[in-house]
Amino acid sequence: MRRYLLVLFVAVIGLQSCEKLETEGVSFETQFVDIQLNGDAYESIVLGGEFVDQGAVAKEGEEEKEVTVRGTVDVTKVGVYEVVYSAMNNDGYPGSVTRRVAVIPAAESAGVNIAGNYKYNNGGQIAEITKYAPGFYYMNNIWGGSEVPCYILTSDGKELVLPLTNTLYGRVLGTGELDGNNLALTVSLLDQGGLIDVPRNWTKQ
Repeated sequence: MRRYLLVLFVAVIGLQSCEKLETEGVSFETQFVDIQLNGDAYESIVLGGEFVDQGAVAKEGEEEKEVTVRGTVDVTKVGVYEVVYSAMNNDGYPGSVTRRVAVIPAAESAGVNIAGNYKYNNGGQIAEITKYAPGFYYMNNIWGGSEVPCYILTSDGKELVLPLTNTLYGRVLGTGELDGNNLALTVSLLDQGGLIDVPRNWTKQ
């Protein structure tokens, strides 16, 4: 998709403090780079496995641009990692896309899918769990009253890991268990003093 940014530069000429300011506007168009991931934006690999970076391609019109890659995946530690691909257009404006890679504890069991809507038992709020890749999920509200999102990793659909996730409320992590339709989470908001290992209970709808 071709995207354009209209940039307005204004030159202000000051004469004397008692005189009017004169301005002259100059504008031009610039085309952002279009960066396309090779492979999926969300991936999962099993702990101890191998992450093969499929890279990305960046173009400005028909011209291919150099792509810079930032971020690593630690396959020895369960968690979610970001790999960022950046490129710059001819006018010096940057663009980027991100691939998120989950390292899950073990291969996902056949038929496992915890995606769906869940109701918070103490307030009635509805949250949604979305499946990104095998064993790799995202819940848009793990807290209830305040919408605190977090990733969820699970191999068997029962024992859950809430890996370290950066949110507007700071760093979040925890654990959980899904027993039938009952979702019991233990959540820590690391940057909100005192909110450590707080139980949050949900029911699948």
